[in-house]
Amino acid sequence: MDKIIIKINHVVFWWYYKRVPKFFHKWTILKSIKILVDNYEHAEYRYEGLEKVLKNASNREREMQSEITNLKLKLMGVSQEAIDPLNKMFGVDLKGVSKEERNN
Repeated sequence: MDKIIIKINHVVFWWYYKRVPKFFHKWTILKSIKILVDNYEHAEYRYEGLEKVLKNASNREREMQSEITNLKLKLMGVSQEAIDPLNKMFGVDLKGVSKEERNN
């Protein structure tokens, strides 16, 4: 019975160490598996962080693009009355020169 358990252990160790990179061969199988799991969790955590950064950056870029467009429309002197039908039609929030700004 002991010989069978030893053979099974040999097969399991051989199978595991054949599949992991050389870096993980330094440790015993349990510590190696723990480090492998920790590396996986760390990579997952970094991926989630990068996703948050990209999401925030794309939202900020959208806001800045909208602000730049609104400033360009104001510089061109397009009135808010001319833009309102476009805002309703396309569901956007463009801002032009208001009556108060034109009168000043």
